[in-house]
Amino acid sequence: QPPQAVQQKGYATVVWSAHDANDDELRYAVYLRGEKEREWKLLKDKLDQKFYSWDTTGIPDGAYYLKIVASDAPANPPDVALTAERESERFEIDNTPPVIEKLEAVATTSDAAMAVARGGVTIKFTAHDVATSVERAQYSVDSGDWILCAPIGHISDAPEEHYEFTIPDLRPGEHTIAVRAYDRFENVGSAKAIVEIPLARP
Repeated sequence: QPPQAVQQKGYATVVWSAHDANDDELRYAVYLRGEKEREWKLLKDKLDQKFYSWDTTGIPDGAYYLKIVASDAPANPPDVALTAERESERFEIDNTPPVIEKLEAVATTSDAAMAVARGGVTIKFTAHDVATSVERAQYSVDSGDWILCAPIGHISDAPEEHYEFTIPDLRPGEHTIAVRAYDRFENVGSAKAIVEIPLARP
């Protein structure tokens, strides 16, 4: 587990403020509830700091709420101890990466009957995310640098985005085209295709 209040993939952090008019020592409990659930589930109690980080990878994707309960019990007898609570705004947990579907890589030339010394590849694929929007996609040729590619329509703001573009000027022979897509929580899904650029004819 990372240090408290430090951002790390797969972890969420909540931070709050609290004050007791008598300057009593406070302890805190953190509860979690799914959007369509009635009952609060205790994540952590007896906290003396005003933040908490927890592993979200075991929690299903979806919308949730948090509740923080503060108690002055450490400084008072049980029969006079007081509590106060505050609920968070709605937030989302998404640990599932986008899925790359219908990936195609097709060698292209200006004339299919002509021999080419170097050729291009037309790439088509769909990126789909079950929970949030697809933020961006990239491609790489033969394990080279990752290059940003725009979806059809040029704006990434939907759970499903379609891509089609051409990679020009590839040498003859086999090439590996890898693509990957990120959602807005930085989950990444990837796929690859093999394509053959024809050799030049004598």
